[in-house]
Amino acid sequence: MSIFDNLKIPKVIFQANSQYNGNVEVWQVGQTLKLVANGVVQSVSWDSNTAKKIVFGRMVELLKEQMPELNSILILGLAGGTMQHLISRAFPGIRIVSVEIDKVMIDIAKGFFKIDEIPNHRIICEDACRVIVEPEKYDLKLHSFQTVIVDVFCGETYPDLGNSGNFFASLKKMLMPGGLAVFNRLYLSKHQDDVNEFIENVQQFFDNVDTLTIAGRTNSDNILIYGRVS
Repeated sequence: MSIFDNLKIPKVIFQANSQYNGNVEVWQVGQTLKLVANGVVQSVSWDSNTAKKIVFGRMVELLKEQMPELNSILILGLAGGTMQHLISRAFPGIRIVSVEIDKVMIDIAKGFFKIDEIPNHRIICEDACRVIVEPEKYDLKLHSFQTVIVDVFCGETYPDLGNSGNFFASLKKMLMPGGLAVFNRLYLSKHQDDVNEFIENVQQFFDNVDTLTIAGRTNSDNILIYGRVS
């Protein structure tokens, strides 16, 4: 018996070009699907063991700890919807609104990752900053979410608007009093200086800011930065 007999070779089952995320592929690895943008894994099948062990599962653990009675959440960023699936199952009946600028990602989430099976889930195809600056245009109310998750990436790149004072101030207005904001950032060595500066900016707008570093099992390490509104 060869050591390679049980090796699962990724098979590309879909490929597309996106103006926001470049080369986007869906890989099949055994029974697990992975959504990959420019070589960076953005999503995996929600019911895989991998999903629960990396950033998606750790996000759910953080939410259970910080917001055990969570019933409304705004998620900026969708990709394949791994996080949305897991949150929906961890908090039955929760209302989820996801904002995703990239229609290619939305189509992939629907076609390969069963995003339409999530109950009480609405997807807005739009720029996240525009949505939180003018929420009424998208039938969203100020101070209507217990938690906001910011999970916006273009491959490895974190958009500049996600680090502006206007963005943070608008984000705060979407949260109820005592609400929780969580930011997911890549935290490889080449990102750390930028992320450390980002954390200082978050501390100017949110209270009790803390971090959780997550060892990656795909392409990268992540750090979750979280804080509350008073």
